[in-house]
Amino acid sequence: MSSKNLLNALFLRQDTWQGRNRSLRKHTISTGDKNLDNLLLGGWPVSALTELVSQQDGIGELSLLLPTMKHYACRDTLCVWLDPPYQPYAPSLVNAEIPLEQLLVVRSKNSKEWLWAAEQSIRSNAILFAWTNNSRPRYAELRKLQLAAVESYSPAFLFSTENSLKAPSPARLRIGLQTHKANVLSVTLHKLKGKNPGAKTEVILNNLQTERTQLEQLPVNISYPPKEPSTYQLLQNDESQHLNA
Repeated sequence: MSSKNLLNALFLRQDTWQGRNRSLRKHTISTGDKNLDNLLLGGWPVSALTELVSQQDGIGELSLLLPTMKHYACRDTLCVWLDPPYQPYAPSLVNAEIPLEQLLVVRSKNSKEWLWAAEQSIRSNAILFAWTNNSRPRYAELRKLQLAAVESYSPAFLFSTENSLKAPSPARLRIGLQTHKANVLSVTLHKLKGKNPGAKTEVILNNLQTERTQLEQLPVNISYPPKEPSTYQLLQNDESQHLNA
C-alpha cells in the first residue's frame, strides 16, 4: 500500500481525530428519539464503543436500544447479549418487532472469558450488548473492544454501573442514565467528541406514561377465600361444647 493510500485509510478510521472535522456525525444510526439524536449529534456512533452508565439495572436502559436492535436484527445481523443481569423477556422483544432467532445470550465464567466473547462477537460483525456485572474491565481491555468496533464498522454497547465513572473510559460515547418517574429516562452526556459534557435530555420510553395502582383500586372483582379456623380455635370450641354439656 502506498503512503497516500495508507494516509487515506488512517483518515477514514473512527479513532483518528481531525481538527474542525464534523464528518464523524455522519457515521451514526438514529436512536429513534429526536431529542436523544440531537444530544448525540445524530445518534449512536456506528463504528465505536458506547458506554451506558445506569443508576441501577432495569430502569429502561435496554429500551433505548430496541430500535437499534431491531434495525440490525431485521437485516440478519446477530445481536449478542453478554451476561445480561436478567433473563430476556421474549414477549417484549416480539412486541418491538425484533426477530428472536437473531438474538444470542452468552454467559461467561470469568473476566478473561468475558473479554474473549466480547471481542470475538464484535469481530464477527455481530452487534454486542455487554454488561459488566461481575468486575469492571481494565482500560486496556475496553480499548481492545473500541478498536475491534472501529475495524468491523459495527457499534458495540457496554452497560456499566455508576461506580465506573470514577475511571476513564476509551468509549467514544459515554452517557449516564437515571430515572425519577415512570417510563422516563434522564440522559446525561459524559463523553462525546465535538460536544461538551454535562448536556442532558429526557426520553419517554414507549411513549407511555404509567402510574402504580393499588390492588383494591383495580376495576375487577376481588374475592378472598374465607379464613380457616386455627387448631387453637377448634380446641377452644370443642372445650366450650363439653362445658355447656
